[in-house]
Amino acid sequence: MIGRGANMKKVIWIIGTGAACVVYSFLVGVIAIAGQIITSIRTHSEIQSVNQDFLNPIMAVGWAVLIILSIWMHKRWNAKCHACKRWNALKLLKTEVLKQEKISVLVELKQRNLNREVTGTQDQYIPGKRKTYQDTYQCKYCGNLEICTHTEDSTSI
Repeated sequence: MIGRGANMKKVIWIIGTGAACVVYSFLVGVIAIAGQIITSIRTHSEIQSVNQDFLNPIMAVGWAVLIILSIWMHKRWNAKCHACKRWNALKLLKTEVLKQEKISVLVELKQRNLNREVTGTQDQYIPGKRKTYQDTYQCKYCGNLEICTHTEDSTSI
C-alpha cells in the first residue's frame, strides 16, 4: 500500500496518464485528418481545414474520461495484494497509533490591513503533534495480512 516507493509510483502513474492524453490527442487528430481526406475523396472537393470547434469538445471529453479512468485504476492498483497479485483486494482491518510526539510546525501567517487585504506574510513555528500510524490490511481473496505505516503532522492550535 503506502511505502517508500509510493511517491515514485504516483509520479510514474501521473506521467503515464499524461502520455495517454498526448497519445489520445494524436489519435483524434489523425482520425480527424483521415476523415477529412476520405470526405474530400468521396465528394471530389478540396480538403478543408480541420474544424477546431468540432475537435475541442471531443478532446476535452476524452481527456476527462482518461483522467477519471486513470484515477480509478490507480486506486484499484494501490490496493493490490502482494501475495496473490489481485487488484482492489485489500480491506482495512485496523489502524493503531504507534507513537505520538510533540513537534514544532512551520506555518505561514498572513498580515492583513484594516480592509482584510493581505499585506505580507511571516513564518512562525507553532506547537504541533506528529502521529505515526500502523494500518493492517487483509486480502479478501487469500487472507494475506499486510502492514504499512504512515505519519501525520498537525498543529495543536
